[in-house]
Amino acid sequence: MPDLSVAALGVAVLPSTGYLPLRVDVASAPIEVADRYQRRARGIPVEHAMQVAMDDAADSGDEPDVGALALAALGLPGDAQPLFLVHDVPRDSMVSALAGLVQGSGWVGEDVGITQLEELGGTVVFDLLDWAMPETGATALICDEPLFGDTRLGGARFCAVAMRVRPGAGPLRVLDCGEGAPGAAAEAVEHRFAGTGPCDGWVDLFDALAAGAIADGERILIEARTAFREGWVLIRAESAADVRLARAPALTPDPDPVR
Repeated sequence: MPDLSVAALGVAVLPSTGYLPLRVDVASAPIEVADRYQRRARGIPVEHAMQVAMDDAADSGDEPDVGALALAALGLPGDAQPLFLVHDVPRDSMVSALAGLVQGSGWVGEDVGITQLEELGGTVVFDLLDWAMPETGATALICDEPLFGDTRLGGARFCAVAMRVRPGAGPLRVLDCGEGAPGAAAEAVEHRFAGTGPCDGWVDLFDALAAGAIADGERILIEARTAFREGWVLIRAESAADVRLARAPALTPDPDPVR
């Protein structure tokens, strides 16, 4: 069972229209391609699906990085501590993303990239943090840039949540986390925040904290659910008013990202 807490949250949300029509016909594609789509599309019907534009199809150099925005909103820690970037990207992209974040933010401390958690990046990651985090604490940056967008929405929502995590007690105490259905952890909770991505529940919790809707002593269940995987983290608000909250300024997406 994890023994850690969250003391501060920085959130960035950026609508993204940088999507193009699917390059393959999922209905007639090889089974492994169709299976990959089903696992990554988060329930978007294939007739409404778009795929994120790759670098060779879109000029993304001037687009804001949602992870950098969330980390800047949170700010640098008072003392050196590790930065854990949780992002479902290929290994080469992770190296580049970490280098850019460290250089752009002036980060002092170790940096670690965590890939392949997909939609569970905001829940089961606490088991890893509990094992890997030093006594000085750590900063976890969870990024969600969906591979598929929805034509009915004009794209998708890019999100990032930066959190200051420390061992032991704190304003938001992590009680437990796991993969699969929450089972008994879902009993007697005052708040449930769920979504299909790793950041959805955290963004909703951020909004509830900002609105003063979370009382001390209340238990909160954050879930990430798709048809294929499910993860959860159970939290108790020890001192909701002491959670430092910072939101990145809202940005207007480029109306013509593909040139």
